Amino acid sequence: MTSPDPRTRARRDVPFRVPSWDDPVVARATGLIGGPTGRYAVIGARGLVASALTLVLLGAAVMALAVWQKGHCLMKGWATPDQFWRACYSDLPVVHVSSPLAQGSLPWTGDAPSTQPPLPGVVMWLIAQVSPQTGQGIAAQQWVFGLWALAAVLLLAAAVVATVALQPGRPWQAAHLAVSPVLVTLALVSVDLLGVALTMLGLWSWRRGRPWSAGLLLGLAVLVRPFPLIFLAAVVLVAWRRRDLLRIGQLLVGVVLGALLVLVPLIAVEPQSLFAARQWLGQSTGYGALQMIPQLLGGGIPAPLPTWIALAGWLLALVLGVVVARRWHQAGVVQVAAVMMGVVALTAASLSVQSGLWLLPLLALSTRPWWEHLVWAFGETLHFVMTWLHIAFASDPGRGLPPETYALVVVLRMALWSWLLWRIANSTEDARPSAPVVDQPVGADEPQLDATDEVLAGGER
Repeated sequence: MTSPDPRTRARRDVPFRVPSWDDPVVARATGLIGGPTGRYAVIGARGLVASALTLVLLGAAVMALAVWQKGHCLMKGWATPDQFWRACYSDLPVVHVSSPLAQGSLPWTGDAPSTQPPLPGVVMWLIAQVSPQTGQGIAAQQWVFGLWALAAVLLLAAAVVATVALQPGRPWQAAHLAVSPVLVTLALVSVDLLGVALTMLGLWSWRRGRPWSAGLLLGLAVLVRPFPLIFLAAVVLVAWRRRDLLRIGQLLVGVVLGALLVLVPLIAVEPQSLFAARQWLGQSTGYGALQMIPQLLGGGIPAPLPTWIALAGWLLALVLGVVVARRWHQAGVVQVAAVMMGVVALTAASLSVQSGLWLLPLLALSTRPWWEHLVWAFGETLHFVMTWLHIAFASDPGRGLPPETYALVVVLRMALWSWLLWRIANSTEDARPSAPVVDQPVGADEPQLDATDEVLAGGER
């Protein structure tokens, strides 16, 4: 008797989804490692640990490519404008040599304090303390960059493992985070990967029914970038729909405690550490944002209007998040967060190149196919290269990218962001929760999900 095609099997016949059976891009890509999973393969025989370990190793390989992409600057130093022509800019070595970090001090000291947010500044200071090289030479830059690259590998591994644990019914979806092409260009530009890892660990803690630790982790993540507030708001809104008020309160208290855990001692030691927040209130438009287009075309939006537009965008995002969470009962954290992320991005005063890292958690927690990921990643990589060419335009207009052309690139980037986030927000299949981690034989019935699983994945019991 002929064995049935594995792609026609019912979902209960396998413990988790196999992407090489129904995603043509994955099926072709697996040719490098032996081809798609065969019809006689025993899915899940080695458990989720094998999947997580494989993804962690693949992620480490991608991070090695990220170091290679910054290779010119790593060998020659991060000098202007060469670092822009070579597209190998990184905050870590540049801020190190242009701030008191080179002398082992916090980056906000002195007459020209750094504009780094609190937690990234602390991380950079810790790296400077560990580095055997001090000062502003190339050796110091190399050590700082190398130490952060090692830390980034560990952070990516933690984020990947948390993602696998969040959706054990779709562990290989975490590949959208582990092996995304945008990691090669964006992962080592800044310390945003720290915020992504803290956010994923926070969501995992929430799924495990630990709102206190989830709040602590998300509170720390907020000190890296504001984007974790979107995930926090989405969790609260979906939990509010279930009237889970006690855990919401515990989560929010945990967020405050997590932020204060860093801010209180930091402000006590160096009050200038809040300089970045004061700068943000009066900032002008920055790279990557639609608000910058009038400036690129010869006009401009006077400060502090960009900040007010951005704040209005956050408020509108929250309102839309409330509407989506209340009106669409199948919407989970992923759907609500995607809607809010789109509004915040479209109204942002600045949307730096590394902001693309914050879409990876949404891709990894959804079930979007890889062709959509790759289309978006192409636009993100194009914007990455064009941003540095536009910055270098001031030093050599004959080689650099003129502002009018860069404006078109920004529009294209935001169009791709909007398209991808809309696809995530409107994916009905994403709202179906995946099975929790259980030791069960292939073909066993899936157990009921608890309330925490449904809050993350969406859907009502």
